[in-house]
Amino acid sequence: MRGLAIAAVSAVAIASASSPARSIAPVAAADTARGTAVPGALGADPGIAPTAALRPSAVFNVPSGSAAEQNAIAHHVNQLTAGAPRGAVIRIAVFMFTSQAFARTLIDAKKRGAHVQLVVDASTRDNDAYRRVERALGTSRKSSSWVVACHKGCVGDTIMHNKFFLFSRTGRARNVVVQSSANLTTRNRVNAWNNAFTISDARLYNAYVRYFGALAARHHEQDHYRVTRSGRVTAYTFPRAGDSAKTDTLYELLGHVGCASGTAVRVTTFNLSRTDVAERLWSLSHQGCDVRVIYTNLSDRAREILEQDGGPDLLSSHYVYDDEETGDEVDAFAHSKYVLINGTYAGRPRKVVITGSPNYTEPALRHNDETMITIEGADIYGAYQGNFTRLWNAAQSHFQLRGSVPDPG
Repeated sequence: MRGLAIAAVSAVAIASASSPARSIAPVAAADTARGTAVPGALGADPGIAPTAALRPSAVFNVPSGSAAEQNAIAHHVNQLTAGAPRGAVIRIAVFMFTSQAFARTLIDAKKRGAHVQLVVDASTRDNDAYRRVERALGTSRKSSSWVVACHKGCVGDTIMHNKFFLFSRTGRARNVVVQSSANLTTRNRVNAWNNAFTISDARLYNAYVRYFGALAARHHEQDHYRVTRSGRVTAYTFPRAGDSAKTDTLYELLGHVGCASGTAVRVTTFNLSRTDVAERLWSLSHQGCDVRVIYTNLSDRAREILEQDGGPDLLSSHYVYDDEETGDEVDAFAHSKYVLINGTYAGRPRKVVITGSPNYTEPALRHNDETMITIEGADIYGAYQGNFTRLWNAAQSHFQLRGSVPDPG
């Protein structure tokens, strides 16, 4: 087992190493496995601020990479949580939670006087990590720290599928939002490709806090669609009521893409089954956009649409093999949900990232508790494009993963 060297991979580091937006050229296996470390990240004192100044950034876990890269997202949120001082409020909404290391970090945060509030889907309650946190925090919302488990959704009526982390303070930063695709589970660290975007922004933070309060209150609504814009980032909360493409947020956003200049559109999704979205992606490809889709699950109807003549390049991220050392069956897959746009968007040249917790399914849009964001800018786009290139190469070559690594503390 290689040593546990933890590194949060910055947007700048990945963007500088990525290939041009239109290039998906294969890379050597040695390059695929190479990690990118932030100086000073190793062996950090959990009581010390994880960053001196928090800038918008993207972090990715890379199952085909080093132990540090597999643990990058888990370590990132662990450091932010450990950096929250006495009196700070930590609010977390996550679908699945089994991490013993993060359980310890949450309990330690409460012991030093931070207020820790956790919302999960009730399906994750039957594990030791969750039970430890529930015992330590309690379930009464009259206290400053607590846990809420939602059965059949908190606001929506199906599942609480969010994956976001909010910090009133961590280190020197305030009003921190982390929007991720990752659950706090071993499988999401070791087998699944995920992403997380972090920003310090009061307007976005307050919008997420309001949504978090609605989740914790557990008052079911058919529609909790809210849109909050702050600078180059826009946040969307779900479920969204409606029954047509006009009320499909991703479909609407893709409608701003223009293909006259050969715009590149990159999609990574765990599950794509909404036919309106599939038809929009096919249409963009048919119009001349360079569209590539990495998927883990694709419905029969969506596949039928996308595989029509003139449609996008499709690549399954899910592959299975037997580990040569242990003989165990190992599977790798993409769990990220993001769309990258490089070219004409809303009438002018832009680089845009659309990411969050929702899969591209009907329940994610109409029934689940979910959050999604759009981010504009070359720096964040470059980070995601580099991740897409790396995932495409790994999925295409069935690159073997590095095996299970310890839960990062």
